[in-house]
Amino acid sequence: MKILVALDFSDISDRVIKQASLLAKKTQSELVLLHVAEPHAEFIAYDYDPVVPLVVNPVEVRDQTASRLHQEHKTLQKYANEFRDQDISCKALMVQGETVDMILQQAKKMQADFIIIGSHGKGLLSQVLLGSSSETLIRKSNIPVHLVPSDKS
Repeated sequence: MKILVALDFSDISDRVIKQASLLAKKTQSELVLLHVAEPHAEFIAYDYDPVVPLVVNPVEVRDQTASRLHQEHKTLQKYANEFRDQDISCKALMVQGETVDMILQQAKKMQADFIIIGSHGKGLLSQVLLGSSSETLIRKSNIPVHLVPSDKS
């Protein structure tokens, strides 16, 4: 069995990791840890013109984004190594794009049997204005989604 574990490195990630560990051990499943990075492409500037005055230096933004992505990759690999130390088959994958679309795309590509994702327990107003990745994922997925609630839920 293959389980896709979507991680966003928020406060709920530890709870998601614990659930994935329990399920993988009980079902002898292979895990694929997935982090969807969402860089702000409009700020990543490789053709910076120092003559044009800007409030924000695009080179600094690019460097900060690269640093953040590097740290996220290291964190993802750390989680994968912790699973491997528990004799759980685990791969780590970091992709860029829109969160729900990338999760569904990777689940299909790897032929996942189900998905584990955390729910942040946003209030009704936040869900109406911003939407909910977990809610959208549940609606669009054709495989089961295991939703791990936050402590607030």
